[in-house]
Amino acid sequence: MANPYYSTYDFPTHKQGDTFLGVIFALTDGNDDPIDLDGALIELITAAPHEEILTTADGGGLTILDDSSEDVGRFMVDEQIIDWCPGSYGYEIVFTFPSGKKRTYVVGHWVITK
Repeated sequence: MANPYYSTYDFPTHKQGDTFLGVIFALTDGNDDPIDLDGALIELITAAPHEEILTTADGGGLTILDDSSEDVGRFMVDEQIIDWCPGSYGYEIVFTFPSGKKRTYVVGHWVITK
């Protein structure tokens, strides 16, 4: 049975220092309606072996896609060089909405190799 609170996505194994080509996510509620991300802050937060944070606040690797009505509920982990220390990272993608509500929608793992 799928978890009603968050989705699991394991990024493909990535070589340290190489360019990650990006991935797009689409968030929907229980009725399959897109979740409005307008004004939300998104953070990708990793755990061990080292904490790494990507955020929408400073152009730090995450983008809310809101160019058209078809993009409502969509965001992406941007194309970027991932130069994290090699290791197996657990991560979560946390959204903070303008109302102050916080919600984790995506969790998973990302292995970085040397």
